[in-house]
Amino acid sequence: MRLALKIDVDTHQGLRDGVPRLMRLLRDHQLPATFFIAMGPDNSGRAVMRAFRNPGFLTKMRRTRAVSMYGWRTILSGTLLPARPIALAFPDLLRDLAATFEVGIHGYDHVLWQDHIDDLSDADLRAELAEAAEAYRAIFATSPRSFAAPGWRVSPAAMRALERLGLDYRSDTRGRCPYRCRVDGEVLRTPEIPTTLPTLDEVLGTPELAAAPSLADFYLRRMSEDLLNVHTIHAETEGLAHFDAFAECLATLRARGVEFLRLDQVAAGLHAAELPLAEVVRATLPGRAGWISAQAPDPLQPCSI
Repeated sequence: MRLALKIDVDTHQGLRDGVPRLMRLLRDHQLPATFFIAMGPDNSGRAVMRAFRNPGFLTKMRRTRAVSMYGWRTILSGTLLPARPIALAFPDLLRDLAATFEVGIHGYDHVLWQDHIDDLSDADLRAELAEAAEAYRAIFATSPRSFAAPGWRVSPAAMRALERLGLDYRSDTRGRCPYRCRVDGEVLRTPEIPTTLPTLDEVLGTPELAAAPSLADFYLRRMSEDLLNVHTIHAETEGLAHFDAFAECLATLRARGVEFLRLDQVAAGLHAAELPLAEVVRATLPGRAGWISAQAPDPLQPCSI
């Protein structure tokens, strides 16, 4: 089985504390991974407004014990406490990370993108992407080659704006296999490599996870033998409160012969003309509050990668 690890870093704390632990763990096991970093301010405290728009957000907060996992400094960041920079606060750490792993961008203002994607004008979207790319270039002296949308949320306008960046690939959606997005009849050039497996925060506290012999067994039962598996973890979840469980899971997967890949390695092997085409639709997932962007099912466009 082939597995690409996608590690999203949403907060100042996640980059400062979670990423070094994950980096050491992966290096110790000599395993590749792709990290996506929110490049702008940590406005995590503003996410509390989701509770008024989506009652499921409070349920998720309780189920995942979010306050104990993130801590009050992050929970209040950008509201009662000032927002801290994320990427630009730790340039040396990120350059060290990029010496071994792929590093892409996870938006600029994570909360703004995730919560207000439909309110952002074309100019707003271009500004968000330009600021993220500028921060990336300030750290790495090169332009980003990949992007992962905060909260797996994109809009047609956002996808067109991302297309203009000329990226090697994007990982913005949930789905079954790599594909090319069809937006209002237009087929975009940039390959999309979706997350295929549920995230840990979606299954924490569920009967399905409790019934599994181990976290590794839970995921092995959901992985495809024939298609690429993409698993998103979070520096704030697997890198902090659930680090030990993730480390054990990783060791078990490796021992059972799972082949680990970087997403840029996957993208380099894709031939755009051979990828299935798919619309991007809005869907809901068990354990996740609100909607996400997803690869639309299409029996005439089967997966083969």
